[in-house]
Amino acid sequence: MDDRRLIIVEGIRRREEHRDPGTMRGLDHIEVTVLEGLSYEAASPREPDGRMRIGEPVERGGDGSGASPLSHFLTGVGSCLLNQFVRCSIAQDLPLRFLGASVRGEFRRESGGRFVRIECEIRADGSIDQDAADALMTRAERLCYVHQTLVSAVEMTTRFALGGRELVRHVDGPHP
Repeated sequence: MDDRRLIIVEGIRRREEHRDPGTMRGLDHIEVTVLEGLSYEAASPREPDGRMRIGEPVERGGDGSGASPLSHFLTGVGSCLLNQFVRCSIAQDLPLRFLGASVRGEFRRESGGRFVRIECEIRADGSIDQDAADALMTRAERLCYVHQTLVSAVEMTTRFALGGRELVRHVDGPHP
């Protein structure tokens, strides 16, 4: 294992083993600045190198210089959940290599509209059995703040595909 990967693995394992509520972040802050028209730049004061460009395509009145707000929203859904899958896999020393995530959001395009369904597929290569995959998915979903926030308002489907084949699927959402 190269030095950089070793540092990442050790950091993740330390965080998993020693959860100190006093040092865990419970607040996030993003500043959004208008650049021109429907073009924006956003960044967290804590993460000044992580600037995001937000905009609208030309056909919706923007200049096409950044991903739309909805694209950023769905990116947050997928990357947060993928991050937890990777983190849990490393902490548990599972023989997996994560490839990415695909996110599909279905929403009502109307005044007062909202997302009604979000599907996220997590893709990996490796070898674990279905019970281990189900446990990994359950833990990753529980640790993902975005998933936990949305599941009370939107039907959320998570699929875990290993070697191109769906191994586990969870569907959850608002309960009347």
